[in-house]
Amino acid sequence: MRGRGVPQLLLAALILVYLLFPVIVVLAISFSSATYLRFPPPGFSFRWYGKLIESDEWIAAFVLTLEVGALTTVLTTLLGVPAAFGLVRLELRAKALLNGLLLMALITPAVIRGLGSYLLFVRLGLVNSVVGLACAHTVSALPYLVINVVASLKGFDLSIERAAVVHGASPLTAIRRVTLPIIAPGILVGAIFAFLSSAQELLVSIYLMGTVRKPLAVKMWEGVRVAVDPTIAAASTAVIVMAVLAFVSAAALHRRASARA
Repeated sequence: MRGRGVPQLLLAALILVYLLFPVIVVLAISFSSATYLRFPPPGFSFRWYGKLIESDEWIAAFVLTLEVGALTTVLTTLLGVPAAFGLVRLELRAKALLNGLLLMALITPAVIRGLGSYLLFVRLGLVNSVVGLACAHTVSALPYLVINVVASLKGFDLSIERAAVVHGASPLTAIRRVTLPIIAPGILVGAIFAFLSSAQELLVSIYLMGTVRKPLAVKMWEGVRVAVDPTIAAASTAVIVMAVLAFVSAAALHRRASARA
């Protein structure tokens, strides 16, 4: 049995390396001693991280990305959680149509979303603003949260919520004190996906921010076009670390919540 499992493990390892190869390349280049993007790197150096920290433009890009991502996450959560409850709990004839429209945000080309958002937000005065960019990012981030919350609600034992109502709690109180804490891990994972979706959004950010203020994705894209030093790889590594920390935190909170339950 052990011998039969070796080819499967080897195949799984090869697939994992294939999937992670772009990340491995970026990590290696970020520690390169070369003055341009080169793989494999000729030597080891922390100089590009030092340059990243000392650059006001890169720091401003990180701050702007965090601001937009945080606001996008809040808006997505406020809109996505009630939408997920409606899709699961309400008997709607057009439920399939609503699900399809929700998924349209994932399959609509980014250039169309960017152009449409720009034409609308120009009239609303939201171009070149954090609020406007966050609103546009919420459109593409919303499906990630709704899908996760819907999955959590479908796996939720409704009898627990009904028991709270039987013991005197109002339906809204039962949802707030019983249902939401139980499905919180699904909401958290969806919120993390929403934040990461905002952080990597490029074309919409270019349309709505232009060159006035540059989120991290726009700054990295511009860096590839103008200068190809490994500072871009260092910034990419920072984003990767941020994503990994977010998912590790979510897993830890989910494990803690499961232990309490």
